[in-house]
Amino acid sequence: MRRGIELGVILLLVTAGAEAEAGPATAGRHVRASLVAEADAAQPGRPLLVGFRLEMEPGWHTYWRNPGDSGLPTKVRWELPEGFSAGELQWPRPIRFATGPLVSYGYEREVLHPVRIRVPSSLQGGEVRLAARLTWLECRDVCLPGKADLALTLPVRASAQPGLAAPLFAEAHREMAQRDPGWSITAAAREGAIHLVVRPPSATSLTEAYFYPIPRRVLDYSKPQELVPEKAGYRIALVPDPNGASTVERLSGVLVARTPAGERAIEVDVPVEASADALAVGDSVSSPQQRKP
Repeated sequence: MRRGIELGVILLLVTAGAEAEAGPATAGRHVRASLVAEADAAQPGRPLLVGFRLEMEPGWHTYWRNPGDSGLPTKVRWELPEGFSAGELQWPRPIRFATGPLVSYGYEREVLHPVRIRVPSSLQGGEVRLAARLTWLECRDVCLPGKADLALTLPVRASAQPGLAAPLFAEAHREMAQRDPGWSITAAAREGAIHLVVRPPSATSLTEAYFYPIPRRVLDYSKPQELVPEKAGYRIALVPDPNGASTVERLSGVLVARTPAGERAIEVDVPVEASADALAVGDSVSSPQQRKP
């Protein structure tokens, strides 16, 4: 995230008044955790977006939902008032960490994991307190478990305004993988590899691309992913995990593609066809509702 936004929000959070009491940040040995909200109040019957902010010391990192060859994903256990419920942690696009032959996926410097909270329509005035225990693994040359008991107190109002941490959520949203029907993707198994064919919108060229799988034990993370230009688009050969399933039926994950205009994170969920003919026909990236459970 941009450092100007980071420093400004840190100062605002420190000086925040009675509108929204952000729980005190808890420092692990090398990671500082806090719970923040996008809005300055909880509204009856309206979803509330909160987020776990992890700030790492230089050189330290935490992990993505699929940590790769090593590591553990960040997890949360909620303590919510009656009638409230929490969605899943959301995951901005990760980066890669290579340690010898091992390749892991995660975050450095800072990450915000948003969570959507269901607020009951019966909620009445006063204030509401959300509490959670967050656990993570922080790594550099060694790995250490981290945990924090966090809480956030918000007033209950009929209307709400963007909170002091709203810029962090806007930045996290820009880092999320997006479904884009302008991108066409096909996957097919052939000659011991899974070939991912990517066709970006017309006039969009790719200079680099990397596919981060969501399920574990699908791909061999240590193998390079070479981007090969072809007449109709680009091809990436992915090496299956030698210890995984003998047949991969579906690829779901995040394709991070670098274009002259910047990086794009594209949500991918496509079947892996057994026929090589699938490599010649585009298969649009499907929506979350179309995914198999």
